[in-house]
Amino acid sequence: MKRKVLFQFLLVTLICVLFTLLLKTVDIGYVAATGSTVGFSSVNIPFSERFGFNPVFYKISQVGGYVSFLVIGFFFVMGLYELIKNKSLKKVDGDLYALAITYVFTVILYIFFDKLLVINMRPFIIPGESALESGFPSSHTLLAVVVYGTAIAECGKIRKREIRVALTVLLGFSMLLVVFSRLFSGVHWVTDIIGGILWGEALMELFQVFSFLLRKNRGKQA
Repeated sequence: MKRKVLFQFLLVTLICVLFTLLLKTVDIGYVAATGSTVGFSSVNIPFSERFGFNPVFYKISQVGGYVSFLVIGFFFVMGLYELIKNKSLKKVDGDLYALAITYVFTVILYIFFDKLLVINMRPFIIPGESALESGFPSSHTLLAVVVYGTAIAECGKIRKREIRVALTVLLGFSMLLVVFSRLFSGVHWVTDIIGGILWGEALMELFQVFSFLLRKNRGKQA
């Protein structure tokens, strides 16, 4: 089991790294509107020109992003409740620690691509903003995949089937809504969205690694 979990994480991460490298080397095109460049330009530029900016989809994706923070807040409250109830950090569910660590890595990854390794800029300056921003990976897509995806994984612990299924469907729908609304909002290239999905999946696999290690460690202590 340990090897399988670790292998899946390494495999997905390798795919993410290769995809990111390809974006800097394959089909690089010049974006006249911004004076920047973008990889896979034969796909990215026509798609952006075809759909352009859609304020409705943009707003939907923004709301979906805000809701994901409510999900994070819910898990924080759960951890705080278990800490107060059990009066011991060791008795807090290990998955809550795994979630916290995964969220921290999500922030680190965002800062890395936003400040240290800019792959490409957005197709245009977003209305209300004053400067062109880094676009890869789509932070909303990344956050949706990580937060809603790990929440779906945690739904497996719910014993009552009706509640488990209902929450899984709701969270899955919310994830897809953010991803597709972000894609068709026009504020990202297609590859920004794909990158958000891939790196989000890598972080979900990282969550599984941390979850497994914490359970194993607590099993030894018991």
